[in-house]
Amino acid sequence: MKKKLFGLVAAFVLSMGLVACGPTSDPTVPTEPSSPSTPVKATYTVAFEVDGARYKTSKVKEGEKITDTIPNPSKEGYKFEGWFDGDYQLDFETYVVTKDVTFVASFSEVLPDDILSVDDVKEAGKDYYMVLGWWEVADPEDPTKVTSGLTKDSVRLFYGNLITYLKAKGATEENIKNIQFRNYSTATVAEMGAKINEDADVDLVIGVGANIFTTAGALPYNTTDDSKFQTPMGTAGKSRYVAIMQGASDLALETYNWLDTEVGHRTFLEEVPADVIAGSLGGDVINLTVNVHGDTTATTVLTDKETAIAIPAVTFAETHYFDGWATSADGEVALDVELDATLKYADLKPLVAEGANVLDLYPVIVEIPVVEDDLVIYIQVNGSYLTEAEVYFFADRLISVLPQEKTVDIKPINGGADDFTANLGADADLIIGGNNPLKNYTAHEDGALVNTGLKHFKSTNRKVMIPATVNPDHLELAKLVYNFVATDAPAFEIHTTFWTKGYAWVTEAEVATIKTGIEAAVNAYFGLEDGSAAETYNLVFTYYEAVNTGVADLGAETLALREGKGTDLIVGCGKNVTSTGGVECEKKVVINDIMAAGRYVGLVNENSLTRHVYDTYFVEAAA
Repeated sequence: MKKKLFGLVAAFVLSMGLVACGPTSDPTVPTEPSSPSTPVKATYTVAFEVDGARYKTSKVKEGEKITDTIPNPSKEGYKFEGWFDGDYQLDFETYVVTKDVTFVASFSEVLPDDILSVDDVKEAGKDYYMVLGWWEVADPEDPTKVTSGLTKDSVRLFYGNLITYLKAKGATEENIKNIQFRNYSTATVAEMGAKINEDADVDLVIGVGANIFTTAGALPYNTTDDSKFQTPMGTAGKSRYVAIMQGASDLALETYNWLDTEVGHRTFLEEVPADVIAGSLGGDVINLTVNVHGDTTATTVLTDKETAIAIPAVTFAETHYFDGWATSADGEVALDVELDATLKYADLKPLVAEGANVLDLYPVIVEIPVVEDDLVIYIQVNGSYLTEAEVYFFADRLISVLPQEKTVDIKPINGGADDFTANLGADADLIIGGNNPLKNYTAHEDGALVNTGLKHFKSTNRKVMIPATVNPDHLELAKLVYNFVATDAPAFEIHTTFWTKGYAWVTEAEVATIKTGIEAAVNAYFGLEDGSAAETYNLVFTYYEAVNTGVADLGAETLALREGKGTDLIVGCGKNVTSTGGVECEKKVVINDIMAAGRYVGLVNENSLTRHVYDTYFVEAAA
């Protein structure tokens, strides 16, 4: 039909041309200029289908938009998502018709609140508690084809059992809401593997074949084993595989190992009672009475892991503070938490004696010690000569050599010589600044006015002195600090440990990127665009790649570094770095932009530099 139309158009234009260009009866009479012909536009058919049946049809001329009103179709139990031509979703405002085309209605299932979703879709940038996937062949060429026999109902059965297991392990309702179960059913295993790799955050997949890591091309958790086990599942009870993916969380690994047990295998075929699942974890039925003593006594009977214990009011004088809970009156702290901390069974279980079902907690109230500063240091902050960043870093370096029982009060004064002199307190035990203000003071015989050592500060003409008015009780400490400042600054190390897990959690490329980022952040802290911070301040950047892969072993390895001083930053840890790994972190944040596996960065030892690196490099990357 379209070929005939174009033939007619051509004939029409030709005949018009002959009429316009033919001779007139009087050649002296000028002819009218010929009018340009207007080509006739082709008309195309735009069809709309719902579940394989024609829904609406629209006739649209070439190059024009669809102006007919196409009502959204309805389907019981489903939500209309739009009209699609393959992966393209129709936008009536922008789409221009250039051919015959058929758009197919797309729907998503609307589930009641009590029905588990197994068709979740990844949200960009979101960090999930656990991500699972399932696969059953979905071949449009052969709808009867079946591999594992998994259906949405059989997957939901397993999902319900999994939730029971996770709750028995201590998962909260918020954790459970943050699980995704995705449907990766496709015509071929290669398509399935590609989608899993594209999402890059899947922990476990069920229903797959032995070729999950070969033909499918999915990435295994550990290349040293096959990262999969076989068990009956689905409506036919056919044996299929459960696979654990590269970058899976520690929780996912524990879950994977539990699923490969007698009770775990049952979860794919039947509803397993909660007490059976709890019993398979080696845990007893919870029955613990907790008496918390304060202004009154609050009693809570715990029968599950979710209930929080009641905490009564605890009143104490302003000169005292709450230091934690003891398990006996006048006992030592056994539970080091804040007074307003939420306590559950997992927090209290380590305090319960074997065979006991009653636990008493008593507040430990401690008098606030009166601490006088052992040493008062005044420092002149004056633009490019000495910056606030350098003052904070000087304090960090000083702490590294100061006896632990000693304290120092560093008081920076911004301004020139006059401002510094006007604001210098009579309590000064040590003074650091320019020559002009300091030369006006009489120095103690043990602390003459001298240049500070190299690499404490960028400026090499800063001065240090002990004034004659030094507090005699502080003189010995003043001399120790004076000698420290008057000699060249010792090296200051910034130590970073990478938990790469064979570059599954943090790749080699990511390690290189992060090293560069750390050093750039430190240079930015000092305002040195030329990257000279390490040389200017005698800084040493050291990096270590952990060997172990288990979190507890990783924690022990990390704590043993640098002769027991540990590390400053951990890159690639999980959120259980403290609970399972035993490494106390000041802060930790999950990084997505620079670590594809979504692992955490932990700030272990906080000082001005590591805090700046954490806040300005890692936290910004996580935002």
